[in-house]
Amino acid sequence: MSAELDLTGVLCPMTWVRTRLALEDLDPGERLEVRLDPGEPLESVPRSAREDGHEVAERGEIVSILKR
Repeated sequence: MSAELDLTGVLCPMTWVRTRLALEDLDPGERLEVRLDPGEPLESVPRSAREDGHEVAERGEIVSILKR
């Protein structure tokens, strides 16, 4: 299963807060696709997800997070 979250127009640090809340609803092994604005959101969300131990892949403005 995977989930999608569009956070375009959302400012940091709320981008990570909302991403983290969405991850809490997923089971380990499930994927969350997050659409982010360029700049700080696209830098901070992948970094924070990796720091929390998740697997992260980036494709343009889409960040794919595999929950661990």
